[in-house]
Amino acid sequence: MAVAYDQRPPTSIDQTSSELAEKIRDMDYVVLVGRNNTGKSFLLRALAANWGENSSYLGPQRYNNFNTLNAYSYQANRKRERYNQYLNRFQNEQQNFDNSPINLQTAIAQLTDVKREFLFEIMKELLGTDMKILDTVQNNSMSQKYISCDGHNLSFTSSGFRLMATIVTCLLDDDYDSYLIDEPELGISPEAQGLLADILFDRQRRKKYFPHIKTIVFATHSTVFLDRNVISNNFKVTKNGNEIKLHQVKTQQDFNKVHFFLLGNRFETLYLPSLIILVEGKTDHEFIERVFSLKFPSVRASIIHANSDNRIKEVLNVAKGLLGDLQRSPYRDRIFVVLDSTHTPSLPAQLQSMGVPNLSIVVWSKNGIEYFYPPSIMDKIYGLGGDIRIESDQISRNGLTYRKNELALKVAGDLTADTVMHPEFQEKLIDLFKPLIA
Repeated sequence: MAVAYDQRPPTSIDQTSSELAEKIRDMDYVVLVGRNNTGKSFLLRALAANWGENSSYLGPQRYNNFNTLNAYSYQANRKRERYNQYLNRFQNEQQNFDNSPINLQTAIAQLTDVKREFLFEIMKELLGTDMKILDTVQNNSMSQKYISCDGHNLSFTSSGFRLMATIVTCLLDDDYDSYLIDEPELGISPEAQGLLADILFDRQRRKKYFPHIKTIVFATHSTVFLDRNVISNNFKVTKNGNEIKLHQVKTQQDFNKVHFFLLGNRFETLYLPSLIILVEGKTDHEFIERVFSLKFPSVRASIIHANSDNRIKEVLNVAKGLLGDLQRSPYRDRIFVVLDSTHTPSLPAQLQSMGVPNLSIVVWSKNGIEYFYPPSIMDKIYGLGGDIRIESDQISRNGLTYRKNELALKVAGDLTADTVMHPEFQEKLIDLFKPLIA
C-alpha cells in the first residue's frame, strides 16, 4: 500500500533503549552520537517531551536576528505555555522541526541582571568579545536598549558568535533544570567548542554559572563534547528500520571506537595516520610499506623502522608522548608491533604494559621477514624449489645469493596489488588490518 507523502514514519525506541533513556534523566551530562538519520534528534525531542516543562530543548536552527531588545514583561505561565506549544508541535507536525522554541532577544531580556553579567563574562572567555547593553539614543535611558559587541550591534556579529550566545543564554535560564541541545558545535570554532566544554566539565565554574542544571544532553558529531571522565555518560544511537536503539559506552575500548567514529573513522583528518606499525629492520620497513601502499592505497599508514627490538620501546614512548595514555586513546587498537621469532623474551609483556594490546603484537614463526616474502616472487628471483638460508646479511637459495636490502628492493619492485601474499603474512598482518580499514 502506498504511503501518503505527508505521513510521519512510525519511529519508535526499542524497549531496552527506552529503559536506558529513563536513566539519562538522573545523569548530569550525557552525549548522544551516531550517523546521520539514526534518530539522535528524534530521541532528543522525545526526551524533552517526556521530561516536561522543566526541560529546555534547543534545536539546530536556534537564532533569530534582532537589533534592539524588547522590554521584559513577566509571564507567570511562560514555562507551561512554552512546553505545551513544544509538545503540540512534537506530536502533530507533519515534518521534523529544527527551529528552537527560544528567541534570543526575549531570552536575554528575561535573564536577571546577574545572569546577564554571567553571559557577558562567559562570552568574553569563549570568544574574546566585550558585550554591553547600551541605549540606542545616547544620554537617554528611556530609549530602547541594544547589545553592543566590541562597539557594534550584536546583529552584525558572526553567525557562530550568535549561535554560541544562544546556547549560553539558554543554559543560564534557571527556570529549567534540564537542557537538551542538538548539535552544539554548529557554526562554532573547535577552539570555542573546547572552551565551552571546559566550563561545563569544570565543577567550580558549573556551580558558579549553572547551579540549577541537573542534566545536560548533547546530540553531537564533535569529539570535543565527549565525556572523557565518565565514559558511561556517552551513548551511541543506531537505527534499524524505524526502531531507534541506544547503546551505552561501557568500556574504554567502546569509547575509543566512538571517538574514532567521530573522527570520520580516519586519523588523516588530523594529519595523522590511520595505523602505526613498528618494525625492527630496514627490510621489514621496505617490504611492509610497499605491500600496504598497494593493498590499501586509500589509507594512510605510518611504518616506523626502529632498527632493533630494543628501540621499539623507545619509539613507542615517543608515540605515547604525542598521543597520551594509549589505553584511553582511539589509537589503542591501531598501533602494531611486528617482531621476529627471536627477540628479547620480556619485550611482548613490556609492550602490553605500555598499552599495546596482545593481539596487536605480531610475532613471526621464523627469524626474518625474508621467509614471508610472496612465494611467486621468490620463485621468480631464485627459481623453483629449495629453501632459503639466511646468514648475517646474505639470503641464499638454489645457489643464488643476495644481500637483504638488495633482495627487499627486488621483491618490492615486483609487487602488485594482486600479488598473493605468503599465508602467514596474510593471516597475521593483512587480515589483521582489514576490519580496521574496511
